[in-house]
Amino acid sequence: MKGYSTAKRADLRRWVLELRSAQSPLEVANRSELICATLRHIPELQRARTVMAYAAIKQEADINEYWLGLRDEGKTVVLPRVNGNDLEAVRFDGWDRTKPGPFGIREPEGEPFPPELIEAVLVPGVVFDRCGYRLGYGKGYYDRFLSQLPATAFFCGIAFELQLVDEVFPTDRDVRMHALVTESRFIRF
Repeated sequence: MKGYSTAKRADLRRWVLELRSAQSPLEVANRSELICATLRHIPELQRARTVMAYAAIKQEADINEYWLGLRDEGKTVVLPRVNGNDLEAVRFDGWDRTKPGPFGIREPEGEPFPPELIEAVLVPGVVFDRCGYRLGYGKGYYDRFLSQLPATAFFCGIAFELQLVDEVFPTDRDVRMHALVTESRFIRF
């Protein structure tokens, strides 16, 4: 059974990555703008003083406009940085204080930020399901990181509607999102 779900997860990941990469830059920009508009109205994000975001790659929903706005409001924004087999959060202090990480993603330089102070996380993914589970690129970085955060932290998945499926065949290591934002809806789990 485990082999079956592992194969299914790999197939889902491959299929959705193909769909996502088929989007035009204009479609990505327009859909990302709609996602940013929804994010501005989520109470948990409005209350949070420290938000972990991400720098988009490979046709991901680009929410830079949203989290740069949070920073302008005086909130602390942290971004992920790969450290070996783990993810750590680092305060974003401007694009000039970032460099490409091992996967080509812009990562902030500086000291790791205390995970216990993170109140909300905007979580990218390849595939999300209708129960709040996600598939990333298959390395487990986010699941390991999120499992270390306070129980009060709010996890909000970010994806395009085409990345939403009925089931991602979650494992016991997968961390469930509290919500998901796409260009056409906000779902609480």
